[in-house]
Amino acid sequence: MQSIQEALQDPRLQERLARARQMSRDRKKLQGEPGVEFECQDCKDTGSLVEMVYDEKDAFNRGAKPIYRPCHCQERKHLKNRFKNALIPEEFEHARFGNYQQDAEVQQTLFQAIQKYLQQLQQIIDDKQEINSLGFMAIYGESLIREMSGEDRYSFKQKHNNFGLGKTHLQMAAAKWIINKILVRDEIAPGQKSKFDRGCRVLCVSDVTFMDDLIQAKMMRDEGKTLRDLLHGAFSVDVLIWDDLGKAKWSESKEGLYYQIINERYRHKKPIIFSSNEDQGTLSDKIGYAAASRLFGMTGGTDHFLYEVEGEDFRLRKER
Repeated sequence: MQSIQEALQDPRLQERLARARQMSRDRKKLQGEPGVEFECQDCKDTGSLVEMVYDEKDAFNRGAKPIYRPCHCQERKHLKNRFKNALIPEEFEHARFGNYQQDAEVQQTLFQAIQKYLQQLQQIIDDKQEINSLGFMAIYGESLIREMSGEDRYSFKQKHNNFGLGKTHLQMAAAKWIINKILVRDEIAPGQKSKFDRGCRVLCVSDVTFMDDLIQAKMMRDEGKTLRDLLHGAFSVDVLIWDDLGKAKWSESKEGLYYQIINERYRHKKPIIFSSNEDQGTLSDKIGYAAASRLFGMTGGTDHFLYEVEGEDFRLRKER
């Protein structure tokens, strides 16, 4: 016959006791008993939000009805996963503004540009401003330089280099800053915003890998589900960070995808932070003129948040 002590050590009993203790804590929280603190004050740790949606045409709000949706705390609890979901490359896990080297004038320009943009980003998102995106581009694009003859190409590349300036480092540092600092209020009905803040959703993509994934998804025999999921991520995140835009080899299919993504974000006034080793002309050739026109318009051009930069390759300077 089992002793009381042995019975208490039974894993199944331990599991039941743990569930009972959790249910007791949940009950106390819901009843507002003193000394019990909620992790989330908005949903009281239930994981759900309830908000009233009103018919603006009804002066007496008689058309008010509740809507139920997942609480933003469910996402906040998985902040580490949000960093993973942002797809920040492993080599840039430690990228911070604090460890970005500003030895050259071009690096100082890039750093100041992204700081200026981020200072305005909360207002940009809150007000859904049309000028909402930031771009770092080459003065002379990679495609243009590649068309030159060998000797000319080498000397021109040395003089007008756009590689190794630290653009990706700054983009990844910005991704982390935005995830931690920027808050968003969802629109729960036309003209009505939620009363709850949530964390900003960020997605980082590298052009070649991202476009290859999209093209492969188009060819999958799953009735377009994988492609829709990938596109939905690019459409729906609050901020899309697009590294090395225009690097992928051109194809008609890719041009169509560039347009879909950029146009969707243009229509809904959702920011894109992008870098490219192409110039305005060569990037337009790579992603399509319609997509490029919308993208450059979202930055406000060189008068606002579009920066054309060049300088010495930091990676080569480190090797000396």
